[in-house]
Amino acid sequence: MKIHRNISTQTKNSENTGSNNNTVNSINIHDMVQQAHQEIQKFMTSNPKTAPYRAEEKLSQLWSQQMDLLDKYSDTADTVNNQEASPILIPNLVTIDLINLVLQSWTLSNSEKGGIRAERILRWCESLHDYSNSTNNNTALVNKNYEWMYPIPNYKSYALTIEAWSRAAIYSKSKSHGFECAKRCEDVLMHMQKMHQERLRNPSLYTVSHEVCHDIQPDNNVFHHVLNAWGTIPGKATAMRATRILDLMQELHHYQSINADSSTWQGVQVLNVQPNLTTYKILIQAWANTGTAEGADRAELILRHLLSISKAGNNVGVDVESFHIVMKSHADSVRKRHLMRSSEHHTARERAGQVVALLDWMELLASRRHKTYYCKIRPTRESYRIAMRAWAWSHDVDAPKEAEGILWRMISASQSSENGLGDVVEKILSDVKDPGTNKNGKAGTNCEYHPETRDFNTVINCCAFSRGIGEVTAEIDDDEAVLRLQQSRKEVFAIAENVLDSLMKSEHAQPDSDTFLGMIRACTSLLPDNEDRDVRVIQLFRLAYQTALPPPEKKSCHKPITSYSERLKAASGGGCVNANVLRQLRLALPSTEKYIRVREEFEEYRRMNCE
Repeated sequence: MKIHRNISTQTKNSENTGSNNNTVNSINIHDMVQQAHQEIQKFMTSNPKTAPYRAEEKLSQLWSQQMDLLDKYSDTADTVNNQEASPILIPNLVTIDLINLVLQSWTLSNSEKGGIRAERILRWCESLHDYSNSTNNNTALVNKNYEWMYPIPNYKSYALTIEAWSRAAIYSKSKSHGFECAKRCEDVLMHMQKMHQERLRNPSLYTVSHEVCHDIQPDNNVFHHVLNAWGTIPGKATAMRATRILDLMQELHHYQSINADSSTWQGVQVLNVQPNLTTYKILIQAWANTGTAEGADRAELILRHLLSISKAGNNVGVDVESFHIVMKSHADSVRKRHLMRSSEHHTARERAGQVVALLDWMELLASRRHKTYYCKIRPTRESYRIAMRAWAWSHDVDAPKEAEGILWRMISASQSSENGLGDVVEKILSDVKDPGTNKNGKAGTNCEYHPETRDFNTVINCCAFSRGIGEVTAEIDDDEAVLRLQQSRKEVFAIAENVLDSLMKSEHAQPDSDTFLGMIRACTSLLPDNEDRDVRVIQLFRLAYQTALPPPEKKSCHKPITSYSERLKAASGGGCVNANVLRQLRLALPSTEKYIRVREEFEEYRRMNCE
């Protein structure tokens, strides 16, 4: 070991010259510590999987050298102390910054083992200053002259250990393992709070270079790690544990605001623990992840509480994402209602209505232009999209009409963006059913509201799959009932045709293969099986291969091309016709002669375009 040889040479020289230097000077000490930092950082960059093992091995080597130095100069230190002089300062090879770097490498491993090893290193650092352990034979516990050279865990040490367990819970493949990791994460947080109180009671026992080191009070950052650990595990029990963590944060915040001397920034009191918007969003997501109707209701209650305390002036705030989390939880409860217990069952219509009520609430808050909510709560394209999906998944008898109404609201918002949000809400409340132009005669330019092709397709598919809605199981003998049923289906098909017509005229979206697939399916499901239906199916198919296919969406990640995706590609020169459209055409035309004739026309048209 190079550092050991340098120090030994210097010691022999000092003994020969009879000098009484109080400090052991080493030329390469600082460089060696810096080199260790750089090596560990290089390990983390080059190979994160093996980095924690190599970093811990490097830490072990430095600690072994530190112990060798301590043993070599213990006798010299005793001699100096007997002469009533200051003790010899041994070079400090292992610092808390180096240990934190090793903890960070284990944190980035995103595994349960990373949490175990990180906590083991943290406990080892604490044991170096455990004066209550009389069986420890470490020299640092015997000779207090060398307390300064042993690292004391600081705030970052505890925060990294908590984050290691939090990441282990988030990336755990098993729910049971994730629960145990989240529990260990919470235990380390409680231990951190206990150690903070211990250092406040005995500050003299925890010093580094004669400076008190007791500022390890947990703050929002570490609490959020624990909340994320519990929030990512689906289940009512984990959501309840996350709620308990928020209650603890509120209790500590109340205690600090009364008893602690808190600093202020621009007239606002700043506390270590103060629940903010991120805190409540994590808790809302935790209840939404339960996948139950009760979880969706609890998430909405927390959102309403968040709005109430924001209105009271607590500087917490609220944003669109908070609304979206609750809206998605209600929509998922609509989609998964068949998996819920009978005691948790709510009608799909009620759940979809709750999603639309939240959308109305967002529009109302945006129209008021309140200083707390304006520009933070503005319905986006995703807001309307969630509401449309909720009605489409409900399979309610009024689902097509409700989904169509939400689509027109989105179009109205995009076209009225130049007139302000107040005009948008006015148009929405006046039940605008046909998209047009704004007051200036020009289309709006707000891309946050422009519906995409998939939004139109959602409404078309909602109409196509509504055949069995409201239909009695027994045979209908009443002719008037049969006529009413056929009339209702024709009205639903008219909605699909209206949506297709709006999509064809849109400047911001184009029909694709799924659009015509849904329209042909709607013909088969909603129209009577007669000659008129066959004519309409053929018209839609001709419109499909005469309509140019829109350019593919650009995606950041490129998925490997499979044989299935290759079959779904539209044929060259065939417009929006792909294998699914041809399959649906065959189901819609029971007559083989008609199908062959239409296919021949399509192939002739495609060959002409290819040439």
